[in-house]
Amino acid sequence: MDISPITFEIINNAMVAINDEAAATVRFVSGSPVATDVFDYNTGLLTAEGDVFATGIYISIHAISLEYIVKDVLREYVENPGIGEDDMFLCNDPYVGAQHQNDVALIAPVHYQGRLIAWTGVAIHQLDVGGPGKGQVSIGATSIYEEAPPVPPLKIFEAGRIRKDIEREYLRRSRTPEIVGLDLRAMVASNNVSKKRICQLAESYGVDTVINVMKQTIDFSDKTFRSKLKDIPDGTWRNIGYLDYSDAIYPCHLALTKDGEKLIFDFRGTATQAPGVINCTRVGLQAGVLCAVLAYLCYDAPWCPAGVMKNIEIISENGTVFDARWPAGTSKATTAANWEVIDLSAMCLANMLNASEKYRSQLMAPWKSFSITEDLFGTDQRGQNFGTFLSDFMAGGGGARNFKDGIDTGGFLGSISCAIANAEINEFYYPIMYLFRRQAKDTGGPGQFRGGVAIETMYIAHDVPEIPFKIIHVLGVEQSQPGGIQGGYPGSTNQVMLKRDSDICSQLARGTLPGEMGDINGRLEIPAPITMTNLKRDDIYSAIGSGGAGFGDPLEREPSSVVSDVINNLVSPEQAKETFGVIMAPDNKSFRPPETSEHREHLRAERRKWKRNKDISIDTRNINPVFVQRVNDYLTVVQIGSEHFILCRCGYVVSPASDNYKEYTCMDESPLQQAGPNLNPYKVGGDKFVFRRYCCPKCSLLFESEIALRGSPVVRSFQTKP
Repeated sequence: MDISPITFEIINNAMVAINDEAAATVRFVSGSPVATDVFDYNTGLLTAEGDVFATGIYISIHAISLEYIVKDVLREYVENPGIGEDDMFLCNDPYVGAQHQNDVALIAPVHYQGRLIAWTGVAIHQLDVGGPGKGQVSIGATSIYEEAPPVPPLKIFEAGRIRKDIEREYLRRSRTPEIVGLDLRAMVASNNVSKKRICQLAESYGVDTVINVMKQTIDFSDKTFRSKLKDIPDGTWRNIGYLDYSDAIYPCHLALTKDGEKLIFDFRGTATQAPGVINCTRVGLQAGVLCAVLAYLCYDAPWCPAGVMKNIEIISENGTVFDARWPAGTSKATTAANWEVIDLSAMCLANMLNASEKYRSQLMAPWKSFSITEDLFGTDQRGQNFGTFLSDFMAGGGGARNFKDGIDTGGFLGSISCAIANAEINEFYYPIMYLFRRQAKDTGGPGQFRGGVAIETMYIAHDVPEIPFKIIHVLGVEQSQPGGIQGGYPGSTNQVMLKRDSDICSQLARGTLPGEMGDINGRLEIPAPITMTNLKRDDIYSAIGSGGAGFGDPLEREPSSVVSDVINNLVSPEQAKETFGVIMAPDNKSFRPPETSEHREHLRAERRKWKRNKDISIDTRNINPVFVQRVNDYLTVVQIGSEHFILCRCGYVVSPASDNYKEYTCMDESPLQQAGPNLNPYKVGGDKFVFRRYCCPKCSLLFESEIALRGSPVVRSFQTKP
């Protein structure tokens, strides 16, 4: 069916507007802070066959996973219980299509004159959906049976009426039924808006025209994506990350291969699944990959997962933390394995883009690592039961660009419009009082361009004698990941701290407002990263999140930019000297140029003393190396005679291109804290991780840095196509 370009643009943009209106409806109808203040939800539009062709502007993984649920309903329910007009299906089963049990989705078929023409859906994170553990995580769960119950699609709305029996059962399980009930009404309203608007389009332009625009949107996305891939050099980029959970370390592997018009994400070698909590299913794996791909490669095209997926292959091994097999638990999937998928994918995509002269300006170093999540339950200042999760640590450092610092406390890669509640809103709803919520210095990954800094909070229980249930669940405490790009450093690790039996109440009574944990007397306690505790009147809770990764050698950063960071309390004078090589003046408002130049040369000389495993000796004085392929700003592949080599910017031949170039560099392996003062400063879990750096033996330019498990082999970061 031929559709004019003008008609296509009108209907396609109308579909985007419909989906955005549906997303806005969630905020307007629900009174849940999750929807109104945090925006931890998303909407999506799908074809009649269940292919997602439009996603909302909030958390990407929510909309991406709707495809799995719709296709499950089409596969299982056509005959019984049937798919009728004005039906809606509820689902929170990670082995069907949800990300984890607290992410509840509601999907609805769209019929026009009795014909199924599309689907619409919405997913919202719920505060509590039942199970043995309050909130999101069942601490110590050894299978999904010990977590919140997963529910395959249920027809909760039938012929335009809510099924009261299903609704009662759904709300009965929750410890926060009022909030969950509000979100259910908001999801129904959102789907009704989409259905009505799509049918209006069908009425105006013809149902066949509208259906064909959906399909052409997918084809257009496919074509646009393939066109971009053509301009990126072929190769393979690798990265290893880690899930640090319950005294165990789960290594996670990714090899990203770009071959012509195809991307292959190969996760083989990833650790066997954990018994519970941190795993994600294949649904979460695909959603995480797409989340990164949309952000890194589809910034100038419609976010149409169905079109992009035509050019992506995902290889994984069932029974791993990224592709869990029933009955492995998944209650923390979105802030554990799924987040790690996004981080690994972002790292490899950034390095891939760095190899492209055309698209290098579009790369970002990886954004903040795992989020600190905290659930609070108890009796509030009004004497009412409450339950919530605080969203403060959805704010985090953005990854640096190759021309600009990362965004400070800007969010996370999985959402372009997620937010955190105002501190005053949290204090109004819940019995807490902030002593501060601010940007944390020395948390952004150092580099020629610095990663964005993280958020830091400190609060106490207020107007109640105690908050009896405080569930902390966080990864990325023992290590921060992933590393930076092209010599940039990683951002900070997550940190959680308590000070028990403190003198905070007497300080406040005297009119003193402490600015640091060290200003308060009391007993310091570093809780386990995943634990249930409490917060009494004289206790203080403080946390520091993770920052964005840096780009480029920190010794290449303009001293004036370092000075600006020190003045703005984003970088300490100590880190200015030790990492950036900048000597500040006594007033910390300027730097000393001669001393800075001298100190930077000293630091470069120290690098040349690092260990070397292999050596190569090629005299290039009478040879003109022939350019073959860009690796990044510092390294290129060249041909000398009949062989290919890796060449440094300074002209030094680093290694054969056929080998792991890192083995030929000067390499340093130091304690993790060498990467910065906010990398596991309390040494939680001991010293399992090290900080590795690799530099040019001749000019000392820092090629790469990474966090690695102590004793692990050196990863071959890239491999050019022969």
